[in-house]
Amino acid sequence: MNDRKRVTIKDVANECGIALSTVSNALAGKQHVSEETRQLVKEAAERLGYRASAVARALRMQRSFTIGVLIADVANPAFPDFVRGVEDVAIREKCNLLLCNTDGDEEKQLWHMRALLDSQVDGMVLISQYTDTPRVRELLESGTPFVLVQRRSSRHEDDYVGSDNVGGITQAVEHLAGLGHRRIGFVRGPMGSTTAAERLDAYKAAIRRLKLDRDSDLIFNGDYNLPTGYDAGLKFLSMADRPTAIMASNDLNAMGVIEAAMELDIEVPGELSVVGLDDIQLASFRRIDLTTIHLQKRAMGAAAAEMLMKRIRNRRPSPAREQIFPTGLVVRGSTARAPQLGAGSKRKKETV
Repeated sequence: MNDRKRVTIKDVANECGIALSTVSNALAGKQHVSEETRQLVKEAAERLGYRASAVARALRMQRSFTIGVLIADVANPAFPDFVRGVEDVAIREKCNLLLCNTDGDEEKQLWHMRALLDSQVDGMVLISQYTDTPRVRELLESGTPFVLVQRRSSRHEDDYVGSDNVGGITQAVEHLAGLGHRRIGFVRGPMGSTTAAERLDAYKAAIRRLKLDRDSDLIFNGDYNLPTGYDAGLKFLSMADRPTAIMASNDLNAMGVIEAAMELDIEVPGELSVVGLDDIQLASFRRIDLTTIHLQKRAMGAAAAEMLMKRIRNRRPSPAREQIFPTGLVVRGSTARAPQLGAGSKRKKETV
């Protein structure tokens, strides 16, 4: 058993031979302490192994130095980069993170939010969470600062960090159209997601502008996961006039589409082009080689944390802030020129 006594600020003061208050001011970074004294205190603290008491600091500054982060799916490989971005800022600000997985379930989100608020976190970053339901809104408006990431409110003005959904989807549709694809399937994200709605609208607008096939059967309402991609792939690829390209809701979803194509003995990209979204690390592996829309996930997480820290430092009411990050299409091996259609192929045209 280690009986070593914890080093206190008084031990540092005795080591330096200066007043306790001077050591406290030096460690707190107060400006009226000379650089020579500050360095003396720093060296003594390191030599003795002194660590500031988080509890004492929290009591002194009336803060918990803890940030709550809610993510929708801990198994989704896109989320760790968002969290790393938040963590980059949190470490610099000497804050801890409390990470909560909600599985896209409102009840779990409410439970975690209440737990975070009961723990008196300084603020919350909500990544792809519910924002507008009455019970969620009540907690959001309880006074604790928060920032939304990748799912904004459709009715309220909140601090928000997101990606350029219109630009990313438009670029992907233009890429496929440039390869000769006219029937492009689209897998939508969750019905309650404003981000998913923005992407669907961008897809429809691009399809209309480029005069591609406007068929309501080419839209599959799903989620951001692999099973949805697989189900969408089976549905699209079993159509009499199947699409020659499919845009998935994210990279996991795209891998589900590719799995369905393999099961049906349809070659990617020779007979079917597939585009993902997120640009997770797996997407660049040669066996997957997925064309995808790149999101600046870590930078977005960091931007959300920076926005949150500004709210924590200054509680005076001010207009909601928004930061939108540009996207970029990363072309890899899952897209190619559209296959030649058979002479008997029929096209079903409906307004979408």
